[in-house]
Amino acid sequence: MTQAGPLRWRTGAGWLVLAGGGKWEEGETGAIDAAALGWADLDRPVALLPTAGGSTAEGEALLDSLADLGGPGGYVVPIFDAASAQRAENCRLLAQAGLVYIGDGPDTLGLVWALRGSPALRALAQAFDDGAVVVGMGAGAIALGEWAADCDNPERAEPGWGWLPDVIVEPHFIGTEATGWLQRLLAARPDCLGLGIPERVALALGPDGRVETVGPGQVTVVLGKVGE
Repeated sequence: MTQAGPLRWRTGAGWLVLAGGGKWEEGETGAIDAAALGWADLDRPVALLPTAGGSTAEGEALLDSLADLGGPGGYVVPIFDAASAQRAENCRLLAQAGLVYIGDGPDTLGLVWALRGSPALRALAQAFDDGAVVVGMGAGAIALGEWAADCDNPERAEPGWGWLPDVIVEPHFIGTEATGWLQRLLAARPDCLGLGIPERVALALGPDGRVETVGPGQVTVVLGKVGE
């Protein structure tokens, strides 16, 4: 694991970008997308995962937006359930990407369940090990943590993918204090720390322990027993 202060994340040659969300159609994620492309290997394609509830058409439109920012060509990886996360072609598409964009959507736990322990998640890890930038947008950021839950039902917390051990991520974060959603999750898991990330803001974690904030705002870190 790579570490900076109390924060640890999966070691790889790429950047891990935890984004709070926003409407890319209105340019709200433009700064995040541009930063991710700046760290990515533009000789390799962009892969977009719409698993949290996006559609293939929406994914293709987002790929066009990334191309307008100077990104390479790319494709939507059609993983919508556990069965499609087993398919060799989908795994190949993930493994060869230079930037993997895990899209936002309402079905956070569906995203977690579909990829958890799957060949597709191992392919994503391989791409990251090889230098790919992994952007977790909204629900995608939640899934990368130790625990994940839908924002409207925190009592249904499930183990996440664990790329950030002992971390719970809350995207779409409003204000400077932990919301009830994050407070309830941390109360049940006091050894974790929480990351509250507003829309249009991202926390970027580099391969050499670098930590950068992208966008017009700050990330709120909520410490439990980790900080005692």
